[in-house]
Amino acid sequence: MKQLKYYISIICATICMYSCTAPDNAPQKGITVSIEPLRYVTEQIAGNDFDIRVLVPPGSSPETYEPTPEQMKQVANSLAYIDIGLIDFERNLENAIRENMPSVRVINTSENVPLLAGTCGHEAHDHGHGTDPHIWLSPKCLKIMAENVYGQLSELYPDSVEYKAGYERFDRQLDSLDRALQETFAGRQTAFMIFHPALTYLAHDYGLTQIPLENEGKEPSAAHLRNLIETGRNSGIGKVFFQRQFSKNTVDAIAAELGLEAVAIDPLDGNVTDNILHIAQLIANP
Repeated sequence: MKQLKYYISIICATICMYSCTAPDNAPQKGITVSIEPLRYVTEQIAGNDFDIRVLVPPGSSPETYEPTPEQMKQVANSLAYIDIGLIDFERNLENAIRENMPSVRVINTSENVPLLAGTCGHEAHDHGHGTDPHIWLSPKCLKIMAENVYGQLSELYPDSVEYKAGYERFDRQLDSLDRALQETFAGRQTAFMIFHPALTYLAHDYGLTQIPLENEGKEPSAAHLRNLIETGRNSGIGKVFFQRQFSKNTVDAIAAELGLEAVAIDPLDGNVTDNILHIAQLIANP
């Protein structure tokens, strides 16, 4: 609640500044998205029609991010705000936008996505163990996310045949990626170890076993670390993955203990489809 009040106060101050300096007919051709992968999804559908701005800067973690007053001014002058809707700052920001920025359309891309409980330390959101927000890392979820974005853009611009063509092209691309991943993992019992459990949906959709080093968003205890080492030895994993946004000290230690390579991945990489394929190939080739 304290965080929410903080965001609302920032937004209200920003709206006041904006309304005092911007003309009544200021254009709203820009779109703000919460994370970089959503820029990619939107561009696949709308091409270069919009100035798409990303809130979470490169190298930052969405889980510790707080928008700046300047970014809130940017949101206030946007046609739409697109997010996953499952990350803590996104939920607070969504509420504040709806209460204070009625002209900004909120597009929640997780709508209709079958959500999974996670253990990455996010606040509970209608799920006892919290909801894993990393839906953009599975082609099956991406298809629904793209449909959500297209549906909202087609309401704003019902006569645009370009958006329909872009959406259908991207949808076919995701179908192709889905088939490629199904072939890659067919008939295999594949396990992988990762510090922050960002690949929950990828693992669920393609029959993989994700072994997270994090325990409820925290570094593993000594006892848990011993169990992880034993699990790693019995699972036939070939790599230990870590994300660039997190410390890799624990990863280095457990990789050395298991005699494995510590491999960096970036769940927030902008080219989502290439990134999914790259991660899948890393998992499939230990």
